[in-house]
Amino acid sequence: MVGRTAVGLSWTYRPARQKFVICPEGPAEFEPLPRSTSAMLKHFSIAALFLCGSATAADFRVLDFDAPCQQIEALESARGSTTFEGKLPSGYQFAFRTSEMERDALVVYACEGGKFYRGGYIFDATDEPDATTLYMAIKKRVTSELGAPSYDFASKEHRKKMTDAGATLSRVDTLVAFWDAGHSEAHASVAEPSKDRGWRVSLSYTAKSHLNE
Repeated sequence: MVGRTAVGLSWTYRPARQKFVICPEGPAEFEPLPRSTSAMLKHFSIAALFLCGSATAADFRVLDFDAPCQQIEALESARGSTTFEGKLPSGYQFAFRTSEMERDALVVYACEGGKFYRGGYIFDATDEPDATTLYMAIKKRVTSELGAPSYDFASKEHRKKMTDAGATLSRVDTLVAFWDAGHSEAHASVAEPSKDRGWRVSLSYTAKSHLNE
């Protein structure tokens, strides 16, 4: 697993389930509306089209891999997210403030050639125990949806591999796991503090076509 760059929860990700939204079944006729009302409905209709177009489970939230990234801002706005104004997390071109796991979080998107290929959630943690607790909750939740990790840094196999190589693992070194998510690979991890941030826990979904990048 060395060299993979996936970093980074809305539990709207459901690889084998359907999500249901209220969508119009056909065209309807309306009386002329005032300009302000018409503009408001136009904005709503655009968002509704995005949501209705994703009535079946999407690869990440309500967006499929290889979808145009120009949709992202409208999709997140429709979900109540707000644009993140700070420095973008490395590897991502879009970031929005949202709430997941009863915590504040960033939902982030990476694109290449104008097409979406990775989405993730990033959480700030107060300290190592808080980061560990959150990671374990995420790991449990993802495992319940996708099955056991395809590779787990806490496994006996990985520990032995590292010990045989002469490495000494810290607790944080074992807080990394990968899952097969169908069209993508899910990756959860904990990052120790750096010079410009504190403890961080992340979960990402990367299209399998981009796993070697």
